[in-house]
Amino acid sequence: MPHEHPAIGVSPAYFISRFGNRFTPEEVAAGLKELAETGFQGFQVEVFHRETLENWVHSGAALVRRAAASLGLKATQFVAHFMMEAFSNREKLFSDAGITEMHSVLEIVGRYEECGIVTVPLGAFEAPRITKSEDYRDFFDRCVQKVGALLEMVEGSGRRMALEILPSAIIGGIDGFMRLCDRLHTATLGLNFDTGHAWASKENLYLIPAKLGQQIQGTHLCDNFGNENLSLRPGAGSIDWPRLIEALRLSGYEGAFDIEIICKPEEARDEYGRARTFIASLLNA
Repeated sequence: MPHEHPAIGVSPAYFISRFGNRFTPEEVAAGLKELAETGFQGFQVEVFHRETLENWVHSGAALVRRAAASLGLKATQFVAHFMMEAFSNREKLFSDAGITEMHSVLEIVGRYEECGIVTVPLGAFEAPRITKSEDYRDFFDRCVQKVGALLEMVEGSGRRMALEILPSAIIGGIDGFMRLCDRLHTATLGLNFDTGHAWASKENLYLIPAKLGQQIQGTHLCDNFGNENLSLRPGAGSIDWPRLIEALRLSGYEGAFDIEIICKPEEARDEYGRARTFIASLLNA
């Protein structure tokens, strides 16, 4: 029986690189053709700005779905980028931001039968100038509560939820994620493993697959030099990719290997094509 190779796709950074972070559903649909021609099998759907959410609900998601189906491309996950704001400071954290919008997110995801993962990014948290220990406990408690509410909504829809952890997130890094899961008494909350965020945060990158196993539900495969939070082509920074890919595979990871590169529009086809060839060579080794 022939071995089925893992799918290789792209993160929303592909559309940001080509069209800027105000990309429209029409631009995403147009950009899919180049992805298919380059040999990619999947892509991640994203709403970057809150004000574009309803456009995606009403017509954008269906438009992109039709274009993807015509090209044989699958949506590997949905990234609710705009929800980062819901965890960005004290005021937003204690509000219903994020929870209110999740209903619309699930409407969009419902357009893609194959899309089983909803990713919520946790960006940098703007802490008060002086934060007392009781303040931090309140912040963490509220984060647990809000993530738990979102998780219940997502799992109630038949999907799985993952967090993407950026540098300076309210929960900290990977160990903070594990603490959050312990507080929620859940092993179903997943991680969207952004290698660039973790490397720039000084995480021990090669231990993360062993720590989390199949809680890793998706990837943003990008590179940097371990200090600035860049999204370079895999192989263009200092990450040991053969070691990392092997660690991911040994952990039981079964999801897509989705590449994330931020580059100039005119460089996108070449950069993503080179990255796809590189990752494919490691998966086929």
